[in-house]
Amino acid sequence: MKTLILISHPQFEDSGTQQFLKTSFYSLDDVKYQVIDELYSSSESGQIDVDKEQAAMTDFDRIVFQFPMYWYSSPASLKQFMDDIFTRNYVVANRSLKTKELGIVVTLGDSEADFQAGGKEQFTVSELLRPFQAFANKAGMTYLKPFVVNQFGYKDPAEKEQLLVAYLQYLSAEMPLSLEHREQWLVARLQATKEGKADDQVQAIDLVINSLEDQQATVESLKQDVKMIRDQEE
Repeated sequence: MKTLILISHPQFEDSGTQQFLKTSFYSLDDVKYQVIDELYSSSESGQIDVDKEQAAMTDFDRIVFQFPMYWYSSPASLKQFMDDIFTRNYVVANRSLKTKELGIVVTLGDSEADFQAGGKEQFTVSELLRPFQAFANKAGMTYLKPFVVNQFGYKDPAEKEQLLVAYLQYLSAEMPLSLEHREQWLVARLQATKEGKADDQVQAIDLVINSLEDQQATVESLKQDVKMIRDQEE
C-alpha cells in the first residue's frame, strides 16, 4: 500500500494541526506528501508540470486530500490542482485513477457535533464533501470514509495520541477499517519496530504480537459460531 497525501493549506508551516500530522506520517515508509500551495509557489510561471504530476499518481494506491474546511469546502489550491491535473482525458478516457482509493482528511475549527441536521451548521461533514465523493465515483475510485480532525487545539495529550494512531491507520491500513484490519495493521507496525532492538525488547514485542494474533483467532472462531447458529435458525 503506497499513499500520496496532497495537502491544501495556504499557511501549512504555521498550522499546529498540520505540523502534528506531518510529524506523524514520517514514520511510514510508503507514505509521501505534497503541499499543493508550495508546488505552485515554487514555479516561476505559477503553472505546474501536468504530465509529471499525472505520471507520479500511478505509483500510489491511495490518494488522500488533506485540508482545513474553508467555507464548507477546501482551500482554492486543491480546486486549482484538480482542475489542472485531473483532466477529462486523464480521468475519464484513460481511466488513470481507476481502482485507486480516495481519502479525505479534513480539519475543523468547530466541533464535529455542530455538523448535523438540527445542529449549528445543519449539514454533516459527509454531505459537505459530496463533490469529492462524486469525483471519486466518476474516476472509478473507492471513496473512503472521511477522516475528521476537529478542534485540535483543545485536545489533551491522550486524545492526541489516539488521533495519531487513527490517522496513521487511515493512511496505511487496509480499508474498510474493521477490527481485523486494525489488528493486522498493528501487528505489522510492531514487527517493524523490532529491528535494532535488544533481545529482551524483541521478546516483549513478540508477546504483544502473539496476544493480538490470539485475539484475532478468537474473534474468527466466534464469527464461525455465530454463522453456524444463524444457519441452523434458517
